[in-house]
Amino acid sequence: MRWRDAVTLDRVPVLTLIVFLLVSWASTVYYLDHAVVTAPSPFTAVWAAYDRTEALQLVTWALVGLVAALVLPLPGRVAPWPTLLGTIGRQVQSLSGLWLLVTFGTMVALVLAKGPYLLHAPQYLMFTAPSAIVSAASVAQPMAVLAAGFLSVRHPVLARTALVLWLVLLFACATRVFAAVLVLYMVGRFLAGGRVSWTTWLITGIVTVVLLPIPLHCRELDDHGLIPYARAMLHLVEDPSFFSRSLLTTASSFGFSVPLLVFTSHATGITASDMLISLNPGPGSLVGWNEIMPRMRVHDFIPYSALGEWASFGGVALMAFTLVWGLVVRSCLRSVGSNPHPTAALFLAAVLGMSMLTVVMITQYNTRAVSRIISVMIALTVLERVLRPWTASVLERWRRRRGAGRTRVSTSRAGASPAGSAGITSARAGSPARNGAGDVRPA
Repeated sequence: MRWRDAVTLDRVPVLTLIVFLLVSWASTVYYLDHAVVTAPSPFTAVWAAYDRTEALQLVTWALVGLVAALVLPLPGRVAPWPTLLGTIGRQVQSLSGLWLLVTFGTMVALVLAKGPYLLHAPQYLMFTAPSAIVSAASVAQPMAVLAAGFLSVRHPVLARTALVLWLVLLFACATRVFAAVLVLYMVGRFLAGGRVSWTTWLITGIVTVVLLPIPLHCRELDDHGLIPYARAMLHLVEDPSFFSRSLLTTASSFGFSVPLLVFTSHATGITASDMLISLNPGPGSLVGWNEIMPRMRVHDFIPYSALGEWASFGGVALMAFTLVWGLVVRSCLRSVGSNPHPTAALFLAAVLGMSMLTVVMITQYNTRAVSRIISVMIALTVLERVLRPWTASVLERWRRRRGAGRTRVSTSRAGASPAGSAGITSARAGSPARNGAGDVRPA
């Protein structure tokens, strides 16, 4: 069996998390061997909790659950990559108007959510819109960047404009999605049928590593927003040691997941009731999340990780959590990927984008954040299944009308032929024809 047959689309997020955990583990070792802590910070306590033996045990438990989720068979059949990419490419290119709405509409929602804090804010994570709009704009960001990549095949100018705007907006928000913009864009272009060479993928990976330290550096500033961040970048570029320090910053960003897993696993105040609240995707004020949120964090800007929260109940609980996460993600992608209609492109972009977002969030954000995204994924998957028969009937009626229209056009063309036409055909078939002078010539 070729690797492409084994690595089906539904397994991609699970494999990505496995690789991410292994890279995080290696980055932790590199950072601790090379970093010199000169001043205490909110991150110091997390790094201090790292223990090699305990990290090995917890990461192993997580990987066992992920590997089980990877190899367990699920019902249904996944289309091979050439067929899947060909189908998705045709569907994606036919929905350019929708991708324009998704990518630029999400931009507008993000701008409205941030308001004047987009340019300047005294604190990090300040918004003017209600929390529901903020959450929706945040969840939609990966899909919106994918949509920009979808546009790149037929509308390259609009797509590049969207790419630049997303880089600016996400830079102003100091979110780690900023570093993933180019990756998501290239994935969208690839799924839309655009050609992406291996050198482009390599450059994309390098740029992502270079961009990752930027939002982490901006979060530590006293002032926030596009203007203060832009000023800070000018000073960083002038600093010759910035790039050498960026390597350590990148290693600490990737590696922070493992120390955070160990640190959170030591938390004794996490109860089963807290986890039930975390799994409930309802509004925080109604389900009780607002009450427990302050103690589910290391610091105001450092939440517990979902992996660590479950690890606080033991290795088996951690393994069960990664197993369930992997199976749910795979099931959603398998279901949406089996849709033969053009709506598959929309739902697949949404589910794939959110599943890849949870790969990062599951290692550095609360279970609450992960469960809300997973809930939206499940809701979209169910909605796609409900709409699929309706979509099929609408497309069938459209095909029939189109076929009937073509039949009427053909009939009218045939009926519009003069009666003499038949005579000419007949004459050509069996009798001589006369020219304008009345002479007889061979037919």
